[in-house]
Amino acid sequence: MDGSILYPLNALKNSHPEIYAEHVKKYEGREQLLTAEIQSLKCLWNDVLHFTAVSPQELKVNLAKAGIEIGIVQDWYKVPVSIIQGENSIAFVYRRDQSVIPNLKEYETFDPEKMEVYRKVPEETIEYYKERNASGKRPLLFHIVPHILYKGSIDTKNLEIVSA
Repeated sequence: MDGSILYPLNALKNSHPEIYAEHVKKYEGREQLLTAEIQSLKCLWNDVLHFTAVSPQELKVNLAKAGIEIGIVQDWYKVPVSIIQGENSIAFVYRRDQSVIPNLKEYETFDPEKMEVYRKVPEETIEYYKERNASGKRPLLFHIVPHILYKGSIDTKNLEIVSA
């Protein structure tokens, strides 16, 4: 973020290298995603904003099912579908094993009519949370959860904030 504008990670590389350096750490062990191409949007994985249709409350419930309690309250922006639908958005729905490296050919046209599909936390995600918790490792929160990817930036100034 810069002010109220939410930018894709790669957009921050030159303008805000300190912010970029902090957030790129989440790709340790998955560095190949930093150069992975999204052919349908003609850009890289980190040239897009990543969204989920899963509510923060649902995410917390599923982490708790795996024995992971998140004690801090986090704020999330509630982005209206009307802002992200169109030719600059796609859905990334996992159809693979539980590897942490996704098959980047698993994109489909983002369809707001399929929000119920995008909202579901797969059982494999909860099992993954349990495995990571049992091994003392921090899980990737959105592993195997459908992603909605948007090529662009978004002004968050007038967006609703949801806490969980």
